[in-house]
Amino acid sequence: MSLPEYAIVVDYVSEGEVANLIRGFVDVKGSKVRFTGVAYGRFGGQNFAPQFSKPAKRKLAELVGDFDRFEEDFQLRLVRGDFEAKPGKDEHHHHHHLGEEGREHSQ
Repeated sequence: MSLPEYAIVVDYVSEGEVANLIRGFVDVKGSKVRFTGVAYGRFGGQNFAPQFSKPAKRKLAELVGDFDRFEEDFQLRLVRGDFEAKPGKDEHHHHHHLGEEGREHSQ
């Protein structure tokens, strides 16, 4: 049995020196299920540790059937950068690369 289609949306990213705290949700079958996590380094990198609360795990298990399989697929999508970054209504999207803070890009 395959997993249902789902989308990952990251709506909050802290600005840490080494790690970023991440918050977002998974949209599956019209239900939005929240997650948190820590990204070490940068998005699309190999170190992303997502976490779901116990109620979120139960809800996802109901929606996808096999939570362990979903969790593995979810992590792989985060590592590949297969998600949408959308700041929340009171948040602003911040993005900078280490060593580039305060520098303007020139072409």
